Amino acid sequence: MAYKLTLPTLHAAQQDILAQSRRFNICCLGRRTGKTFMGVDVLVDGPRHKGAIHGYPVAWYAPTYPLLLEVWRKAVALLKPITKSKSEQHKRIDLVTGGIIEMWSLDNPDAGRGRKYATVVIDEGAMVRELENAFENNIRPLLADFRGECWLLSTPKGDNYFKTLFDRGDPANP
Repeated sequence: MAYKLTLPTLHAAQQDILAQSRRFNICCLGRRTGKTFMGVDVLVDGPRHKGAIHGYPVAWYAPTYPLLLEVWRKAVALLKPITKSKSEQHKRIDLVTGGIIEMWSLDNPDAGRGRKYATVVIDEGAMVRELENAFENNIRPLLADFRGECWLLSTPKGDNYFKTLFDRGDPANP
């Protein structure tokens, strides 16, 4: 049986970011630039085809539960044509392709511990209170099985671990 899923079109800057992507991606962009929109596209399709429509398990992390809910609603609506089942309680969508999308709040830095993912998106990373702990001790190890990719998306917000990770990607920064 054929299924039709229409993904929204990304603007030129978003397409450029995806074209230059690597395994670990830190996107520090201003408000209203479409970071979250691009992050959903990464989870669903993925620039290296490690998205949920290709049969992979993927995860979305948000700093708080309220920030997660809006993305959850958009993902549920977008993926309805190819959703096999969904759990409102566990914020999990199982697709007919075999892919799985799980969404977690980083109010708990151990959220999702023990899972394995091909792609992870951390939205508004600069707002995550324990980002270093969550990333180094929980999220990064979840990518090992699939040699998965990670996307940290955020607006700038002070001198924190998100900034540290962003600065590591600067070729001028030894």
